[in-house]
Amino acid sequence: MKKALFWDFDGTLVHNSGGGWANSSHAALAKFGYDVDIEKVLYHFSRSMKGFSWHSPEVSYTDAIGQPWWDKLFKHLDVFYKEHNVPQEDADRANSYFKSHILDYKNYTPYEDAIEVLRKCMEMGYRNYIVSNNYPELELVVEGLGFEKYVDATIVSALIGYEKPRVEIFRYALEIAGFPDVCYMIGDNPVADIQGGKSAGMETILVHTDAETDADFTCKNLSEIPQLLK
Repeated sequence: MKKALFWDFDGTLVHNSGGGWANSSHAALAKFGYDVDIEKVLYHFSRSMKGFSWHSPEVSYTDAIGQPWWDKLFKHLDVFYKEHNVPQEDADRANSYFKSHILDYKNYTPYEDAIEVLRKCMEMGYRNYIVSNNYPELELVVEGLGFEKYVDATIVSALIGYEKPRVEIFRYALEIAGFPDVCYMIGDNPVADIQGGKSAGMETILVHTDAETDADFTCKNLSEIPQLLK
């Protein structure tokens, strides 16, 4: 019998100790001598959410995956740079630094029980897969954090052109996993993870939040999951 667990990444297995997207952009500007108030950066990110593909999950973008995904995001950042009189040469340098900051695995902190739980689930006969709305190079961060020993594959929206909760990304994950007989989607987002997983016929586990949801199970900590699966 094939058994699989599909895990969200940010907010489920890790939290971002590096400050996230806006703080990474602020750090990039500061790196090249631009003293822009962090509140202005945060405001730009909040008003231009359409720059992030996961804020428009109804839109598919199979023709803009990989590096083109970054190119689209950089165009939204360039708007902010122009508003603050940052020349294009420095904007390009800031974008490059911004990307390297986002891809630095040291800016992510695994939940203290994450690796142990992945290991236990693997010993119970489950294969672990990450399914994430994220940038194309997420697998490099997964490896840097030491998850690769316990994760069979990392399925990333920016490499296939569909965002959770779209059923297409879950169907893709199920195909990668060989259409398991038993499967769970585990995540912290009631819509992207729970509704999305249910739409694909998975059982669902909500973690790290007490939000209203129709998840099959709710766990305060990841460490509760192995016992639940028994």
